[in-house]
Amino acid sequence: MSVEDPFTGRAAWFADHYLRGRGRARLELVMDRLLPALPPPPAKVLDAGGGTGAFALPLARRGYVVTLLDRSGDWLEEARRCAAEEGLRVELIEGPAERALDLVGDGFDAVLAHTLLVYSEDPRRTLSALRSTARSGAVLSLLEKNRASLALRPGLTGEYDEALRVLDDPISAGRLEIPNRSRSMAELRSLLVASGWQPRDWTGIRLFSDGVPDDIDEASFASVLRLDRAIAAREPYRRVARLLHLLAVAEDVDRPSLGAVQAHSVGRAARSTRASWPPDRSLSSEGLLRFLDRKRYAVLSTARPDGRPHAAMVAFCLREGVFWLPSVAGSARLRNLAAEPWATLVVSEGEGEEHVAVVVEGDALVHDEPGPLLDGFLRDAWKRKFGTDLTT
Repeated sequence: MSVEDPFTGRAAWFADHYLRGRGRARLELVMDRLLPALPPPPAKVLDAGGGTGAFALPLARRGYVVTLLDRSGDWLEEARRCAAEEGLRVELIEGPAERALDLVGDGFDAVLAHTLLVYSEDPRRTLSALRSTARSGAVLSLLEKNRASLALRPGLTGEYDEALRVLDDPISAGRLEIPNRSRSMAELRSLLVASGWQPRDWTGIRLFSDGVPDDIDEASFASVLRLDRAIAAREPYRRVARLLHLLAVAEDVDRPSLGAVQAHSVGRAARSTRASWPPDRSLSSEGLLRFLDRKRYAVLSTARPDGRPHAAMVAFCLREGVFWLPSVAGSARLRNLAAEPWATLVVSEGEGEEHVAVVVEGDALVHDEPGPLLDGFLRDAWKRKFGTDLTT
């Protein structure tokens, strides 16, 4: 018994969608970020789930060697027709992204996965399959529907019941009327890391242009695009854009060793006695702030698994806008927080033999006025270590 392809019969409409209104906005906003991230042509690009060629064809025009992989023969036929009209060369392969290595081989310099995971039942498997096609250092462009914004469109267009529903349900259907799943930034990051991709920059796509009509005039379209470009990487707007555009790199990195961190922490705790600590009167946020300023360190916080703010952030050093954690028992992780306000730390919790290594991952906040946070951290650490209150 054959399973009907839900995409059959929709190809021509979707190809036209990218020529007008919010489809055109999506294409132009993504290309803004994609093109500077790609290696120069004639690099090899795999467009996985690329449908009718909305992104494959513009890249082929620029001289890229493009392979378009899609499970819908109907949509590939539309891509073939459009490519033939322009005399463009694009290799078209029918099949699922999960079989990418068998179908298209490896050695790609860049991989596009634009609104591909929304239809995937096993997104980690999908991303892992794409990773197997990419050479080391290849760029991944991932575009997905944003879980945090799902209620905005229906809520702003009077569909209040639908807006209420999707507050708690990640499944919705857009203009294609095919149910699909939105995901949070945290989910997407975790999926990328788990499948061999290292997240880099990300932007929000189509916040203000999500509601534009297909027949919007050129002047208004240019204005709304200027606005969406202005907020694409700006907090907090990018977090509630309709789509999330993540760039990642195919890169094998050493994972922080929880065992190494735990052993290091136990050894350090054994050497840490009351006599080895400075007098409590010298432990104040004022003194620490002077030290941080002299070292050009920055104060960051994220959250422990139990929700408490984490305070291992004084080890982060600010150098030319890049925050980095010095190598401490294998836990170093580069992060440019101006573009990527996210932290992954491997830290120790507890004292003595009760030390355990904990992975803390979440939004990282750079504190402009960290005094109160540091005071709280110092008091908490002193109390846990020595069982007495810190007096300053």
